Amino acid sequence: MKKTTMKDIAREAKVSVATVSYILNKVDNQKITDETRCRVLEAADKLNYIPSLTARSLVRGKSGMVALLFSRSEQDGLWKKLYYGMLAERMDELCKQAGYHLLVLGMDAEKPTPEIIRQREVDGVLLAGVKKETFRDISIHFSIGVPIVLLDSHIDDPLFHKVVIDYRQAFELWREQTADRGGRPFLVLDTLANKGTVKAIVDAAQLNEESVFVLTADNADRLPDFLARHQGGCGVVLNEFVGAFVAHVSRGLDLELTAFCTSGCAELLPPGVRMFTSEENRGQLEAAFEIMQFYIESKDKDPEQVRSEYSEYISIPLK
Repeated sequence: MKKTTMKDIAREAKVSVATVSYILNKVDNQKITDETRCRVLEAADKLNYIPSLTARSLVRGKSGMVALLFSRSEQDGLWKKLYYGMLAERMDELCKQAGYHLLVLGMDAEKPTPEIIRQREVDGVLLAGVKKETFRDISIHFSIGVPIVLLDSHIDDPLFHKVVIDYRQAFELWREQTADRGGRPFLVLDTLANKGTVKAIVDAAQLNEESVFVLTADNADRLPDFLARHQGGCGVVLNEFVGAFVAHVSRGLDLELTAFCTSGCAELLPPGVRMFTSEENRGQLEAAFEIMQFYIESKDKDPEQVRSEYSEYISIPLK
């Protein structure tokens, strides 16, 4: 089947090829009526036009591609794989809405090998769950000026923005709402590569070591005993996938569960599980994507002025 060209669209919409180019490449310095714009877009849709990423990058001075990188470990259970799968799906939707192509790469948490990035020019990067010790080895693979925004990572470097959950606020709210419950409080969280994030969570929980269970693929069989020891108590589980797993394992036990929903999948949780969620349509991923896109579009502006728009750490509250 012959590939549709801008000339075909111009013929269908009865406009010039230049007008089609201006509209499809989102050139905003031309006066084009809404009626003409709609006619061209409808023609492109009718003819199943697929834009050339290479041609578009030449017009924009950008590649039109962004990357989502995340850490993998042998200790990851099914719940972690589902979490990253949903993260990639949500990222893909954001990219489609903004007109970007997406590159997704899972890397070994201990020995990341992002050399594939050298083969692709990307305009921006979201980096999820990276270890402090390996962050530098990853970041050097990107060209100067490519914005890197971190998720679920506490790294002391003012050059990079970090989007994190406000765990202190969330745990304070949880303690207020469960003050009359009684029993031993507890916390179940997934294994996380970034130790700074783990420390932030555990410090905010204010629980002793015996009341914290870090769930891995190797110790999932010990979770029932841990939960049984907290019979009659209330606990927090981090993210919906871990929450659904814990809810399943704890059936028949007298436990009150609260899930800190960080994945945009609250519907996974069964009835009876209390849920803390971020503001609608404004979770960690959405906030990080917004920052990355802001830097991409501000590429030609003064760096110091641009950096003042966002703080080093952006905390997302739950309620």
